Amino acid sequence: MQDFRDKIAVITGGASGIGLGIARAIASEGGHVVVADIDETAAKAAADDLTSRGVRSLAVRCDVRDDASVDAVFDAAKVEFGGIDLLFNNAGVYLGGEMKDCTLDDWRFVLDVNLDGVFRVGQRAAAFLRAQNEREAGRGGYIVNTASIGGFMSHGGGLAYAVSKYGVVAYSEAMRVDLEPDGIGVSTLCPGPIDTNLPASDRLRNSGETTGGMSEALSPFIRGGMAPDDIGPIVLSGIRRNLPYIFTHDDMRELFKARFDSVLDCIDRIGEPA
Repeated sequence: MQDFRDKIAVITGGASGIGLGIARAIASEGGHVVVADIDETAAKAAADDLTSRGVRSLAVRCDVRDDASVDAVFDAAKVEFGGIDLLFNNAGVYLGGEMKDCTLDDWRFVLDVNLDGVFRVGQRAAAFLRAQNEREAGRGGYIVNTASIGGFMSHGGGLAYAVSKYGVVAYSEAMRVDLEPDGIGVSTLCPGPIDTNLPASDRLRNSGETTGGMSEALSPFIRGGMAPDDIGPIVLSGIRRNLPYIFTHDDMRELFKARFDSVLDCIDRIGEPA
């Protein structure tokens, strides 16, 4: 996909952070946006901001943990715009803390959003785009699933987050192969530190209670990161080149190299005597 003018984009987690940065980039090129977010007030504010930039925008409350909520987003997009061209499968949360401190509730909360939610939205979008292409031959489409550099490199903290993002990478790779014959592109977005509300994710648990302690260690890393508005053009450039992975930072090359060198070294040592 090269031209975003009059394209329709659905963005989960679109009311702030990376999602809003992408939405503004789409709007700057004349595309229209469905802002899907669990925070309905923030979604409406984001949609108003985009409308002020001369494009059409629709706010829809969306909890990616709920099938009916996800279906409502695509139903609303069809009613308002007649279809969609892009999905940015971006909603995500984070809890920090060491592995030994991770509880089942922590684990379930993060995976429900970051992995199950990505799957739920992705499957719905894939079916929507395939059906749309049967009616409108050649329309195509594009999906960007947000993973993380944490989808390739785990560390001492953020166990559930890293596991969920590894899963998003695997899901995206399978989706890319599966949808290519239908003319639908898929990229995995792998951002480094971006200045977002990710450290405050605990506020979104069903209990409504915000402890925040599990993510405090992440705050300096995130708050010193790239501005969300700077990531949008990077993502659109990646789509234009149909990149399987879209990275935002190039200063972690050595860490990636060390990881994959270790993998290859272990393969080379198959059969080596103990």
